[in-house]
Amino acid sequence: MATVYNFDASQGSELSVRLNVKDESGGALDLSGYQTRGVVKYRYSNTGILINLEPAVVAGTAGDGWISGLIDIYLTGTQTENLPIGQFVYDIERYATGAGGVPVTNGAVLKLLKGDFNVYPEVTQPINS
Repeated sequence: MATVYNFDASQGSELSVRLNVKDESGGALDLSGYQTRGVVKYRYSNTGILINLEPAVVAGTAGDGWISGLIDIYLTGTQTENLPIGQFVYDIERYATGAGGVPVTNGAVLKLLKGDFNVYPEVTQPINS
């Protein structure tokens, strides 16, 4: 079952979050051989996306795999400045990949995180020089 985690973003500000994903025993989730994906939508029923979170797996330090269980999310101020104000939904999944990083059609998909993606208005406006 996916862990619920809510994001708070402000228009025009960067969002940088390192997520620590754990397995059932509480250890770092082994992401070896997998990729991650995640998007924000207005509602679960929407077919279009509001923004792609582009979650990036952080390499582990033990062994050759991606065993850190860490995933980075980074959005620039330019990416957040035109997001609408409101409460939206997102999820992040781990999926199997084959040669060249191509998704495996019959591969296992594991929903890692889900929740609300809140966007707040920018209060301080940039100073024009």
